[in-house]
Amino acid sequence: MMVRKFRVIIAEDEMMIAKNIAANVSRANEAFEVISIAPNGQDALASVQELLPDVLMSDIKMPVMDGLALIAEVNSKFPSIKTVIFSGYDDFEFVRAALQNNASDYLLKPVNHAELKVILDRLERELLAEMTELSADRNNNPAEVVQRVIDFIHCNYNKPISLSDISSQFGFSLSYLTKIFTVHTGTPPSKYLKEHRMSAAKKLLITSTFPISKIAEKVGYSDQFHFSKTFKNLVGKSPK
Repeated sequence: MMVRKFRVIIAEDEMMIAKNIAANVSRANEAFEVISIAPNGQDALASVQELLPDVLMSDIKMPVMDGLALIAEVNSKFPSIKTVIFSGYDDFEFVRAALQNNASDYLLKPVNHAELKVILDRLERELLAEMTELSADRNNNPAEVVQRVIDFIHCNYNKPISLSDISSQFGFSLSYLTKIFTVHTGTPPSKYLKEHRMSAAKKLLITSTFPISKIAEKVGYSDQFHFSKTFKNLVGKSPK
């Protein structure tokens, strides 16, 4: 019987350590395979966006973008991806920061084989449970679910809804919704919602005389500063 392979990306700036961890991943649980190793957080994020792994394992101390910034970004854009952080520093503040960014777990380097196995075995159970959820309800065609979510976003983007609100509205887990939406549209639902809001904001900026605070409110943002920052990040220009 073929074992389902879950895809892993490792972010670690010391290549020998990265290769050793990659080898230990395969030994600890054959259901996981390392598909990419990145030397810094920025390269790892690019690999995540391209390859959409099941698991990201990252060191904390890295150049360009550190591990905490990396998992925060991944959690924001790809909440279904499991993240594990590791470091040579036994520092509670690192542990707390990693967990606050929804890291699945934390490992100290050198990575202990037994501890790694415990974490991977747990992640395998979680990922298999999510796969079961994806296929359990045959009455919910994934393409139809995605279209209903798109319709819901188009009708409610002007309200302060979040991805959690959307998943609750349709009775699906956040992981399930993110997976099927990304597969069918090529874009995570959180990004789709932001882009749709910014598209509506651009039209209002061009065609209306509303102040920016009012436009922010009309596309679902109660905080004008947050709206302006999001607009500039996605559009490349400030609303002004």
